[in-house]
Amino acid sequence: MSARAASDREQVFRPATVRGPWAIVLFVVVGIVCLLPAAMTAYYGIIQSRLAYRVSAAGITVEMGVGKIVIPAADVAGVDLLADPGRVRRAFGAGLRGLQMGWYTMGGQRVYRLTTGGQELVYVDTAAGAAAARPNTRYVFSPEDADRFVALVRAAQAGEWAEVAGGVDEAVFSPQPGPSVLTDPFLWLAIAATLPIAIGFPWVVTAGARGMHYRVGPDGIAVHHLGRKLYRWQDIKSVQRLDQVPRLWRVFGASLPGYHVGDFIAGSLGTVKVYASRLKPPMVLLETTRGRRVLLGPEDVDGLLNAVEHYR
Repeated sequence: MSARAASDREQVFRPATVRGPWAIVLFVVVGIVCLLPAAMTAYYGIIQSRLAYRVSAAGITVEMGVGKIVIPAADVAGVDLLADPGRVRRAFGAGLRGLQMGWYTMGGQRVYRLTTGGQELVYVDTAAGAAAARPNTRYVFSPEDADRFVALVRAAQAGEWAEVAGGVDEAVFSPQPGPSVLTDPFLWLAIAATLPIAIGFPWVVTAGARGMHYRVGPDGIAVHHLGRKLYRWQDIKSVQRLDQVPRLWRVFGASLPGYHVGDFIAGSLGTVKVYASRLKPPMVLLETTRGRRVLLGPEDVDGLLNAVEHYR
């Protein structure tokens, strides 16, 4: 190889290696958070599709596919139609178009609600000394035949099941028909906002961290990070070693363990563009003739500076 060909060849410098499980932990956390709306949609869809209220001489069983609520007849303190729920406010749980599940405030009273609509509701109160059910709790349900539901629960409570039930051992009530959870616009908006992040964020961070490197050659200093940014020699004012790095505050970009890219505020240096795997000295400060500052974090700082001297 001729001396000219050797001088025209770029020298490649990699960022300092940062080892640790940070990437896996970060991706798992981001994935869980961003996939939560999709998981909740599936969860509430299962509950709505399998919701059923069962009444027998033993009491009430509410099945929902992912669990059940059991209220023995002996623990029932009262049951009736909820003609006027009053002012309704959700405290904790789901408030979807086709499913309301969780703790609500109705008429100033705290209740546990498991309904598919807001009309023809029934309440079931449990006794303060309930042995199996949750004590002193008001449940609100929405069986399709609310009047018969109330009559059968009262019969079970009074020990008169055989006289009222008409020879059946158990009555199963479907919930009132309503819109599907899967048609709720809020859930789809949440999925549309978070699913791309769950997919795109790990890819961007992984591709950016693995592909980041610096090249020094006859044309200037090129920074490779999801593309190529070339700082030409005629536009470079200075390149120097930085043995004291001021505290950096991220303005825009990423600042994660092993991956720091974007615009930062760096004390007396002002705004700097950072491409590094860590923010510890020594680092390389590049300043352009237009006053822009770029902070690089090569593993071989002296090697990069020697290459700069060679090509300049």
